[in-house]
Amino acid sequence: MRERLRKKYFLHLLRSLPLLPIIYFQGKKIKKEIPLLPAAKNPEGSVIIISNRNLKVLFIGESSFAGVGTDYHKNSFAGYFAEKISELFQSNIHWKVYAKIGYNIDQIQRMIIPKIEETNCDLIVVGIGGNDTFELTHPKKWSRSVQVLIDDLREKFPDTPILFAQLPTIEAFPAFTAEMKCVLAGHKNILANYLHRQVLKNKNIFYPSEKINIQKWMATLKDGETVAEFFSDGIHPSELTYKMWAYECADFLHQSSVKFN
Repeated sequence: MRERLRKKYFLHLLRSLPLLPIIYFQGKKIKKEIPLLPAAKNPEGSVIIISNRNLKVLFIGESSFAGVGTDYHKNSFAGYFAEKISELFQSNIHWKVYAKIGYNIDQIQRMIIPKIEETNCDLIVVGIGGNDTFELTHPKKWSRSVQVLIDDLREKFPDTPILFAQLPTIEAFPAFTAEMKCVLAGHKNILANYLHRQVLKNKNIFYPSEKINIQKWMATLKDGETVAEFFSDGIHPSELTYKMWAYECADFLHQSSVKFN
């Protein structure tokens, strides 16, 4: 598996090299044109049902987990994920988000993990990969960083299940050019494969290796609606995407027979 992944990365790199100068300038243009959206408000919440069971969930990650593109976290990934697992596990859910716009995996590990106030929780959900894709992080370095992040979380929460969410759907970003989609979506898929490989080396860690299927999501849209419905600014998720993405991850976790303490 390792050799196959290396070969994929090498071939993708060869195809991408002529396009790198082009996407550099295209990226700078897009960055000027798209306004910087703020993170969502109220990064803590609860879902209360008629149950004697209580679960504490922590969300850790980059801009998608910071709720960029929505007003409040209850309308972003965290809120919808909490809503769905409350239903699936018949439990009250108490959740909190630790996420920062623009952070790559190393910054999350260095700047966010030490700031986590909780000493115990029942589930950790991690959302990474977008910024590392944009930075074209080398897969070998990415794998090392994933393991360091896991080790740091394990030091704080030795027995807590960890779920890594799928990486962003860069191949469908309306704001991106064809050249950017070709290079960055390909690199994202490579990082996703390396993430899956690294997760398999650890116990009690989960990752839905099947990537988000935008074409499948398109079937849920009304007549006249386009792929733009899934994005708030052409890059970050819309509330609709947060809901569908969170529900898929919650369903995956439920089907994975995760056990809470």
